[in-house]
Amino acid sequence: MIDISVSSLQKFFGDFQLLRDITFDIVEGEKVGLIGKNGAGKTTLLKILTSLDAGDDTTGLFDAGDAHINKNRRVGFIDQIPIFPSEYTVDDVLKTAFSHLDDLSRKIRKLENKLSEDTTGRLLEHYGELVSRFENEGGYDTEYELEIIANGLELDRDMRQRKFYMLSGGEQTRVNLARVILEKTDILLLDEPTNHLDIDSM
Repeated sequence: MIDISVSSLQKFFGDFQLLRDITFDIVEGEKVGLIGKNGAGKTTLLKILTSLDAGDDTTGLFDAGDAHINKNRRVGFIDQIPIFPSEYTVDDVLKTAFSHLDDLSRKIRKLENKLSEDTTGRLLEHYGELVSRFENEGGYDTEYELEIIANGLELDRDMRQRKFYMLSGGEQTRVNLARVILEKTDILLLDEPTNHLDIDSM
């Protein structure tokens, strides 16, 4: 099964062509390394693929060719320079991994309010579907999973209360890695993930 497919991809910045006729397929289970000199377009290509998974508008994302990610796969991305709101603590960053569960929880609460006034069969059925999905996707186990991953990557309680932007580059990378693991993604895109890490972290 093909997870990522890119065909004749081209990307320009003004008159400068950064990506020229990029073509490849990556099948399920493959591990692929992208090698090139600085400025060759490695990060640009990874961000294009990440935007495809996020469902963003691809207008202007690339200038020619095609790029597709298997719609049944979730993609995780570790950026060279992670960007989060300045007020986010490490815990806040880690919990972004559960954003889809937060959305489900809000929908469940909204339906609970409606059910107090309307107990029709269809509404109850939809409520049951959402609760079942929330449970199957680990909605009741997020705190436990966060503790396990944080401990495994040596993100202690004190560190988790610190502002993310105050961490060193290596610490930010470890936090970002923990976040992606918590997301339980099918495809993992890593942009120079070992930058700033000390030997023990690698």
